[in-house]
Parts: sequence; C-alpha cells; structure tokens
Amino acid sequence: MAPDPTTPDDRDPLPVNPTLMPHHAPAPEHGSADQGPIPDHLPDAPAMLPTSTEGLSSQEVTDLVGGGDASIVEANEALEQAEGVDPVTES
Repeated sequence: MAPDPTTPDDRDPLPVNPTLMPHHAPAPEHGSADQGPIPDHLPDAPAMLPTSTEGLSSQEVTDLVGGGDASIVEANEALEQAEGVDPVTES
C-alpha cells in the first residue's frame, strides 16, 4: 500500500523552534533544619481525666474481648480440617 501524499510521514523530523529553551528555575535556598526558638506564650494544655488505679475484673475483660463461644471454635476447627488447612502453620 503506497503512503498517502497528503498526510505527513510519522518519521518526518519535527521543525526546530530556536526560541524554545528549557526553563531552569533557580534552586530554592535551603533553610536551616534546626529547631526555632521557643514561643513566648504557650497555650494551656487541655484538661485530662484522672487516671484510674483500678484494674478490670475478669468479667469486664471477657465482655471486652468476647468470651469465645466453644461451638464457634469447634466449627472453625471442623472447617479447617475439611479444607485441609493446618491451623498451626497457616493463619
């Protein structure tokens, strides 16, 4: 198939524009990375709730983490065995 003379060839070089040149922006001055002076006035710290010295009871811990239903554990183990998953080596 002969090339169409009305369309330019993709391999023709692009014309050179002598007024174009890359822009070289001046490099920004590098400021110091040192810590600045302390401000004259610091804002007040937010109020904090007093900490409790009491620990959680075993029932509170169980309520937080979920007691764990034995039937769920058994169902998961049965699924792992059916899928051929070794619960010790795969998570």
